[in-house]
Amino acid sequence: AKRGRPLDLAQMPKDDLATYDLLCEADTIGVFQVESRAQMATLPRMQPREFYDLVIEVAIIRPGPIVGELTNPYLERRAGREPVDYIHPDLEPVLKRTMGVPLFQEQVLRMAMMMADFTGSEAEELRRALNFSRSPERLQKVQSKLRQALAEKGHSAEVVERITDSVGSFALYGFPESHAISFALLAYASAYLKVHRLAEFY
Repeated sequence: AKRGRPLDLAQMPKDDLATYDLLCEADTIGVFQVESRAQMATLPRMQPREFYDLVIEVAIIRPGPIVGELTNPYLERRAGREPVDYIHPDLEPVLKRTMGVPLFQEQVLRMAMMMADFTGSEAEELRRALNFSRSPERLQKVQSKLRQALAEKGHSAEVVERITDSVGSFALYGFPESHAISFALLAYASAYLKVHRLAEFY
């Protein structure tokens, strides 16, 4: 501000090309949330060109998606090397934004409500189990309830297992989408400053 050019988060241009260039090149040392080795290895593969790309980038390099082997399928689908697979045709509206990969807590809850007819209170029970993942018993209890409800609805064994597995890997540290959006906004702002306001960035 002393240099006569105040800047606040709300007024930063949202689609600054040079900022996305820096992210695509993984020149992100010091940039909030995307400076780890794993993030720097993924950014050139992800090639984020809009804000939601960055939301996914933040969410996908977490223990849950990595252990659940979701990171590679997403990147392969994004690059057009692998077909998008929604697990079940009814899940396309829920999983479209993430190319069939359940990345966010909200998606997992909607999957349970749509595919297993989970009620609001059962979905809330599932959300709590995901948030208290240090309690494997609690998670297993909800998973077996989900597995049973899916089977009762007549879903194939493969669909039942894939949905139940995605809940299990998600509990290892998945994000709510709102959390990833907040982190991505700070990551974008840090990268923007690194490109345009180096003195302030340092």
